[in-house]
Amino acid sequence: MKFESVTSFIRSIAHREQKEVGASVSSHGTTTEIVYPAPLSWPWPRQFEYTREFFCVGSGASCLHEVGRATASKEEHVVNMFSPDPAREARHFVDAGYAEAWGSTLLGRALSTVWSRPLARGASIHEVANAGDMEDYASLPGISNPGTSRDPFIHNFYATVDSEVVAKGQLIALPQSVAYISDMFTRPSHRGMGLCNFIMLALENKARELGATHTCLAPGQEVASFGLYAKYGYESVGSRSVLVCRDARDTAHDT
Repeated sequence: MKFESVTSFIRSIAHREQKEVGASVSSHGTTTEIVYPAPLSWPWPRQFEYTREFFCVGSGASCLHEVGRATASKEEHVVNMFSPDPAREARHFVDAGYAEAWGSTLLGRALSTVWSRPLARGASIHEVANAGDMEDYASLPGISNPGTSRDPFIHNFYATVDSEVVAKGQLIALPQSVAYISDMFTRPSHRGMGLCNFIMLALENKARELGATHTCLAPGQEVASFGLYAKYGYESVGSRSVLVCRDARDTAHDT
């Protein structure tokens, strides 16, 4: 299930970017390429703009070969490489002129067990059903940009307290056994109330309803350091190295 969690995560990300921002998606062997319609900003270890992002599953040598064949030699891009031993496999990229920006962990769990956590009192949960709901969902910061259109595989939920939108989360449930939980956010003024529990419960119940047997999520580094999702039974199902070119001049590969 670990490998399936990784591939489900990649397919889910690709689907969302296609639907929400109009990105194009293509496959190169075990590598998935996403081309964004507008440049994105990358902050570390150097600042640059890019439109190409790669998600690789496999050995570092094969991933480097596939990325090299797909991208122009001088074009900025970001590589997400999943491997049981990312530190070792990332050496292929490092030797070719890349720097490891950071590493992260994909978390997952089986939905056969149901956790019990206190839920926020006085809060109401809403599943986005129309354009008005979508505007409420988008009023909170996050990585998703749903606009006003809906997609049958993307399910957005938000919580309100006294009619104020205070928390949200997203479920991407493609026709696969692993659904992806994303875009979790709670207003700082309302943290510690159990709103995360409320959103997680709604997302996992929706995943079960749609036939998923597992869920996965990819917390940011700060959230991961707190072990926030361990209390729900989430554990590591994949390791990722995020790589960028050390310098724009160092993007050519031997293929």
